[in-house]
Amino acid sequence: MNRYTLFLKVLFIFVLAAMRTQGQTDADSSTNKSTGALMISVTSLDINDEALNLVYEIRNDSEDHAWILVGWYQLSDSTFGMAAGLQMAEDGHTLTISARFNRPSSGGGAAPLFGRFVRLRPGDRQTESIFIRLPACPASQSGHVGQQEQGIKHATRLAIELGYYQDNLSEKILKTPIPHENVLPKEPNDTLVSRSFSHPRNERLNSRDDELLIGDDRLEVKREEEQVIGTVIENLNIPYEQKRNYTRKIKSPGLHSYEKIEIQYKPSILEFFFPYKSQQSLLSPDEMEYLQSDKTIVLNNKQDIYTVAHFIPHTRADTTVFVGLPTRYRSHAEVVCYSEGNPFLSFFIYNDNAIVIDGGYKLLIFEGFPSLKELTAQIQAIDLRTRCAANLKNQWYRFRYNMRKAMRQNDPSIRDQALYPMPFEWCDDILRSIYGSVFIRIGRVNPKPQVNPKAHKPHICPSAGEGRNHYAMNPNCKPDSPADIVLLFETKAGWNQHGGAELFTFDNHDPKGGCVLLNDGTVKFIRTAEELRQLRWE
Repeated sequence: MNRYTLFLKVLFIFVLAAMRTQGQTDADSSTNKSTGALMISVTSLDINDEALNLVYEIRNDSEDHAWILVGWYQLSDSTFGMAAGLQMAEDGHTLTISARFNRPSSGGGAAPLFGRFVRLRPGDRQTESIFIRLPACPASQSGHVGQQEQGIKHATRLAIELGYYQDNLSEKILKTPIPHENVLPKEPNDTLVSRSFSHPRNERLNSRDDELLIGDDRLEVKREEEQVIGTVIENLNIPYEQKRNYTRKIKSPGLHSYEKIEIQYKPSILEFFFPYKSQQSLLSPDEMEYLQSDKTIVLNNKQDIYTVAHFIPHTRADTTVFVGLPTRYRSHAEVVCYSEGNPFLSFFIYNDNAIVIDGGYKLLIFEGFPSLKELTAQIQAIDLRTRCAANLKNQWYRFRYNMRKAMRQNDPSIRDQALYPMPFEWCDDILRSIYGSVFIRIGRVNPKPQVNPKAHKPHICPSAGEGRNHYAMNPNCKPDSPADIVLLFETKAGWNQHGGAELFTFDNHDPKGGCVLLNDGTVKFIRTAEELRQLRWE
């Protein structure tokens, strides 16, 4: 299915959710002003003839973790973005920017959707922004954008509604009972076993301590338990227009020869690429300071310039763009291309997955567009390190959810226990258990399954070179062992390796160091022999 078509379906869901929840904004706004609650406050609002730029801060003054819906994800998507819908209220005066998990069903036959939630810890705050090219293009009351053509009108109120869940949602889902192994789904695409945290969809996340995908089937959480944070801004004059078609084609000036490309990251390189605390915990203080202070890079290499220029929207004929729809983001990069010594072309990349070009037209990152990670040399080693840590975190979820149950389904007394794989065959057991979960989902058994690269990915340190596996298991660690005991750690390439600190290697990374996974799921990056000696192994 065309990626733009997928986007339109997801957008339709957002506007339906906005329509369904209209009228709650005032109540939600006043509720969230109470002491100790999740709160939202507008810090900046700029409306001119061309665009609306809104900045707001979400603050968690409660004692509970909050998981905020930031977007929707389909298995065919190559990136994780942010999104919000736009809806006009029945009063004809209130525009609502809305992102809700509790929404009407998308209907039968639609591709499965997963809500992406981001954690906001107690005492933390998060800044988000909304960009809308004017006139805005809200949905009609039927939920369709532009069902009837209307001239430009003006809204006097702007409402924001964001859905969230409280408490430790990841732990709650982790403890959800596993379906009986002999219970097969009614349909081939049934997500009966999708509750497992080892599902590949969650293994694609950058930080599973801070991100979470929840299936649209709502098996994992109750949509009725969703809470809403919101606010309303009065006395505005926002032009909006209902259109039948909110996409258009843009003409291309052709592929130009650029001398250099300048990329400025906002708020900084650190926040753009490594926004989560679990990622930043792997950095040294010097690395943190460097990435926070460094905001601009310049591409002079011809290959790097060509890589960007070849995919610049303006160089592609018949590029489809979206008009009047919200762009929600937490970080962005301004890209300026120089030709004959002067700035020739500029555009913005939001969240590394969406582009807004001159005139405020929005388009999604299309297949093949390079992530800015590939073009930012300053972060290459750190990116490999965080990906290695993400692999270990994925292994932790595989261990904790105990997929070995699929192999012991004939022994109920063992099935209900929390078991780790046997150390001398832990790699085989983990992969075998994953194949078993696939058997349950698709309803057939293949005793000799094909090797699945996605299943093997958490076994491979991305900076270690060749090898099927770069991690070893500490045989002294059990599910009920203390939280700070080492469970898995980096080692040289090998299969089913197990042992202690003698197997640890500092050589998989540059600068030298290695990742360790503790029994409670914490991942640390060990840089020195002294740090290694301080770890608990039994």
